[in-house]
Amino acid sequence: MKFSVDRKRISEVLSLIQGLTNRKTTLAITSDVLIKAEGSYITVTANDLETVFQGKYEAEVESDGIISINAKKLYEIVREYPDSLVPVNEIENRWIEIGTGNIQYHIVSSDHENFPEHPIIEDIPFLEIESGALKKMVEVSASISFSQEEKRPYVLGALLEKTDEQDKPVLRMVSTDSKRLYSFDTSYAGDFDIPEYGIIIPKKGLSELGKFLSNAGTVRIGIKNNHFVVSRDDESMMIKLLEGDYPDYRRVLNTESFTSIEMNRIMFLMMMKRMSILVSDDYKSVILSFMENKLTVTITNPEIGESKEEIVIGYLGDSVESAFNPKYFIDALNTFKSDNVVVNIKDKRNPCIIKGNDDMNFVCAIMAMSV
Repeated sequence: MKFSVDRKRISEVLSLIQGLTNRKTTLAITSDVLIKAEGSYITVTANDLETVFQGKYEAEVESDGIISINAKKLYEIVREYPDSLVPVNEIENRWIEIGTGNIQYHIVSSDHENFPEHPIIEDIPFLEIESGALKKMVEVSASISFSQEEKRPYVLGALLEKTDEQDKPVLRMVSTDSKRLYSFDTSYAGDFDIPEYGIIIPKKGLSELGKFLSNAGTVRIGIKNNHFVVSRDDESMMIKLLEGDYPDYRRVLNTESFTSIEMNRIMFLMMMKRMSILVSDDYKSVILSFMENKLTVTITNPEIGESKEEIVIGYLGDSVESAFNPKYFIDALNTFKSDNVVVNIKDKRNPCIIKGNDDMNFVCAIMAMSV
């Protein structure tokens, strides 16, 4: 196999897949990238056994072939290579020569026969959707992390379903770690073939998908052979779905008997940031006390000290006192873009539900903590 490829383009691609190839799996070869040269193109594939990236790019191919080579080292070589074209040549005994003239690398490759197979997904009923909207949805959902010991599918993944909001069809992605819950909607037009109960997409895959998506243009999404597929031009990403049931999140987001309070988002955000200064690993909660026209937030940390802050709010209900992790408020309030948010509260046992005035497509529930 022998080909030359544009350094800038292939460097961008190799940079994009580092998250996949650097992930530890049961197969060491998943740290490789598979490159197939044929005709006037090369096809680049990365596979961490859960998420597959594949792209087809123009190249000057002198002889067809296929190699499996360490993705990190190849990226580092290509990134620093001084010429605009990078020559790659398979010589013998799986040795790969990269470069020419005064700059040459000789890197041993792996047996490409051992590279994990990926599903050949064809005839997918794709739905075209705005790339920027999907990117925002994916990044918000993937931002809720989980521990290495986590086994629950609904925490490891995010639910994607289609539903109706104000008589308009929307795609909804729901993500939780059992301490907070995010729901993000984006509108779409056309038919989308998805199970009635939705699908659960691994957050690890969503994290990589967020890097793949841009803020402009459109992408195509579809579901086939237990994979969520996102495609644009000659590139695609396939994420293997998780099996399991997703809890009834709508019950958590129901604010029927809650009291709504409109608050300035930045003022509330800065307040939570100041209060979080005294948070530690053993003392993570602040007390929010809602009283007539006033919110008082306090924290007492025996390891560090205590703090108290009050602001004026438009609240006329009964007094409510509840404990929350301020970090979750900070994360949520940074996600909203509205100048004002609506904070919905009920009692110390129920979550705090936050909605935006202008961006109602995002809803956040923060679970109350026991003190």
